[in-house]
Amino acid sequence: MQTKNIASTLRAMAFFLRVIMQASAKWVVFFFLILPGLESRAEILLHRAVEPARMGLDISISGENLTVYIVIKEESLSFLNKKMDSELMFDQLQRMPHFALPASAARCRVIDQSVHREPGRINGYQTFQCQRPEQLRFIEVKLYEALPDLKAVDVWLTTENWQNKTVVFPEKLLVLIKSGIL
Repeated sequence: MQTKNIASTLRAMAFFLRVIMQASAKWVVFFFLILPGLESRAEILLHRAVEPARMGLDISISGENLTVYIVIKEESLSFLNKKMDSELMFDQLQRMPHFALPASAARCRVIDQSVHREPGRINGYQTFQCQRPEQLRFIEVKLYEALPDLKAVDVWLTTENWQNKTVVFPEKLLVLIKSGIL
C-alpha cells in the first residue's frame, strides 16, 4: 500500500514537473525571443517625453540691475504655432510691458527691452534698474498673459552669490528669492 502511494506521488510529481517545464519553456521563449523583438520596435516608435509648450526664462540680478532673458526654441515654437501664429506671438512679446514683474517694494523700472525673431526661435530681454534691490523677494512671471497656450516656463535665477532653477506653471507664477542672497 505504501508503494502505491509512493508511485502515485511520483506520478503526480512527474506530471507537475512536466507542466512546470512546459510553462518554463514558454517563458524562456517569451523573455529571450519575443520580448527583445518588441523592445527593439518600441525603441523605434518611442520618442523622448518633452513638454513642447514650454520656454526658457533666465533672470540675472547684479547690484541694482535685474535682467530677464526669454527664449522660445524651435520645438516649442512649432507647437505654439498650431495655436497662435508666430508673428502674433512675436508682436505680443514686443508689446509686453514686463516679461516678469519684480516685487513693487524694490521699485524697479524697465530701462531697456528687445525681442528678436530668428529662424526657429524667438528670444529677447528686458533690463530693469531697481532703486531698492534688497527688497526683491519674488518676481512674478507674466509670459502667460501673452502666450496663453504656454504650459511651463523653465526659470534660472542667478545672483552674484546664488543660483536656482525652478519651473513656473500657469497656476504658480512666482519665482521666490531667498533673503540674504542679494
